[in-house]
Amino acid sequence: MDQATNLSTTSHFPFHNHADRAFIDQLVNVDQSQSLIDYVNRFKTAETVIFADVDELEVHAVIDYHTAGSAKAGFGEHRAVLCLSRSYEWDTWNAISGRMYDHKAFAHIIDVNSDDIASPAAALLLATARKVEGAVLPPFFTLRIPVFTGELKVDVRAMTNDSQDGNAGKSLGLELVRTRVIIETEFSRIADEIAAATSVPVIMGSVRD
Repeated sequence: MDQATNLSTTSHFPFHNHADRAFIDQLVNVDQSQSLIDYVNRFKTAETVIFADVDELEVHAVIDYHTAGSAKAGFGEHRAVLCLSRSYEWDTWNAISGRMYDHKAFAHIIDVNSDDIASPAAALLLATARKVEGAVLPPFFTLRIPVFTGELKVDVRAMTNDSQDGNAGKSLGLELVRTRVIIETEFSRIADEIAAATSVPVIMGSVRD
């Protein structure tokens, strides 16, 4: 399991008896998809089902759900929950998106975050933004950043903006494009990856406690 992954367990009475069967009452929280994969592969049974809730950005693995065609519901008390958090890079660029800056402030933003810029070259954007007069940014540039902490980097398009503020001079800015679609697409990719790596069905939706 990832050394960098925080994992916590919540269990008041980990083992219970119900009729003639004992069951596990355990809730495990993980923050990276690989940790959920590792946990499910260790404890999965024929009853295990995974639910992926895009609205909450959570993936719930119910180890003791129930099998198809079962006359009785499973206990549903042994669970592992992946809570996806947006990455530092994603939050940084979203905070920048939609705002306007003078050319010095915008150039500083490009400079300190240049590692996130895939194309055109960050140096070209920086040189353009530093021009006091005649700065013409490309209409779009592409970031390559992770949407969620610990996950893969994806391409994110940013549309540039500029405006003339009279005596104050030109303002520059950007707006990230189709962010909701990017989040949903990346969440679906993670859900598909979990399904493939665990051979457990993943249902897009939520499960009630």
